[in-house]
Amino acid sequence: MKPAASPAFDADILIFGKIVTMDAQRHIIEDGAVAVKGRDIVAIGNRSEISRDWHASRRLGGDAIVIPGMIDAHTHCTQCFVRSLTSNELPMIPRIYNPAQQSLSEEEAGAAVRLLAAQLIRAGVTTMCEGTLNPAHEGPIVEALQQAGIRCVMARGAADQDFHHAALYAQRTEKSWVKERQGEAERDLMRSAEFLDRFPARGPGLIRGGVNASALPGFSETYFRGASALARERGASLHTHVSRDREEVELSMSVWGKRPVERLADLGVLDEHFVAVHAVLASPREVRMLGEAQASLVHSPIECVANLNAVADVQQFRYAGCGVALGCDIQANDMFANMRAGWLLHGALYGITRYDPEYLTAAELFSMTTIDAARVLRIDDRTGSVEPGKAADIVVLDANAPHLMAAQDIISDLVRYGTRAEIKDVLIDGRVVLEDGVHQTIDLDRLKAEALAGAKRVRDVVASRRYKPL
Repeated sequence: MKPAASPAFDADILIFGKIVTMDAQRHIIEDGAVAVKGRDIVAIGNRSEISRDWHASRRLGGDAIVIPGMIDAHTHCTQCFVRSLTSNELPMIPRIYNPAQQSLSEEEAGAAVRLLAAQLIRAGVTTMCEGTLNPAHEGPIVEALQQAGIRCVMARGAADQDFHHAALYAQRTEKSWVKERQGEAERDLMRSAEFLDRFPARGPGLIRGGVNASALPGFSETYFRGASALARERGASLHTHVSRDREEVELSMSVWGKRPVERLADLGVLDEHFVAVHAVLASPREVRMLGEAQASLVHSPIECVANLNAVADVQQFRYAGCGVALGCDIQANDMFANMRAGWLLHGALYGITRYDPEYLTAAELFSMTTIDAARVLRIDDRTGSVEPGKAADIVVLDANAPHLMAAQDIISDLVRYGTRAEIKDVLIDGRVVLEDGVHQTIDLDRLKAEALAGAKRVRDVVASRRYKPL
């Protein structure tokens, strides 16, 4: 493969190893090298070829496996302190997650983001997608992301609608309802437009803006229509939790007489910009509707178990025409763990019952964590694969680690047996943010003190809301 542009033959970093490119042909270069200059990959090829044509004082890898930086396509970074408080608790999103997140000071929100970034980078994740719900936290989130040097699609938005879900026993006397808070949609969408001015959806920086209309219960018809128009105008993605839980489906049926995806179709917001988050309860008809609209899905396999709602059959979404990405949704903050969970869940639910060992392959899961995820987030122009002209978002693993040293199908071994323990170096936008397992952009000693204090205060806030005390 030739350099993307006229080469100066002087690079900043050379990286050697077996290279999993994830390019269109899915090339794997057994004894390869990557030349990095500035923020970009400038050449990739055989080790001898790159060593001959390119020179750099800094060299990484050697007997290594080199992969694209992995992508966490959905998370809420200011919830990082509260993960353990939701263990063995259902339902926990409105009862525990939301009050904990809303209680954070700006300083605590920044610490939560740094903790999440540290966890992701250590696990080889170079890009995250953040769904921001609290406008007061936007500044601290941006600052912490920039300090950590992690790539982010930051989709912002704030609810503009009150709602009431009449639960099972209350339905004898109550009915579910929604009530738009007049004028709030227009004001908040103006803030989203200003955010996209600062962080364009197709901009050159590490942070790109997106639009977040988090869910049908809390966001009005006015908001959804305006958010969709803004996403189309700016070339941004529009992120919505949809068909996530039974309560949402019940409320949608009660208020609009439609299932959630059907309601969104009526609003005219389903298109190639739309990213359905979870969609675990989407009906076959709703899956077809998403596919026909060329919308995308973010699947969070560990969160499926945490919420005990359902497991989205991601192959049916793919067959319908949806792009599919994997996201942590704050669970594990490790894409190796989520790929393995996806393999196990789909193998148990669909592979076993259909006697089909290839129902969801390792190659498909790895794509959902790299190039497919980049396409879903509309950032595949910069990341998702190791190719000349793209940003140097690269992970270097130790090929001599016991679980990887005898790999015969490298992608299968990475998905089924790889872990963050094998990661040595991580580059984001050409910058080494993890070197030989040591963070270069995050002070872990300072972070530990901040994290312990923040976690303790969050625990105090929600302790009485738990069904069972820790």
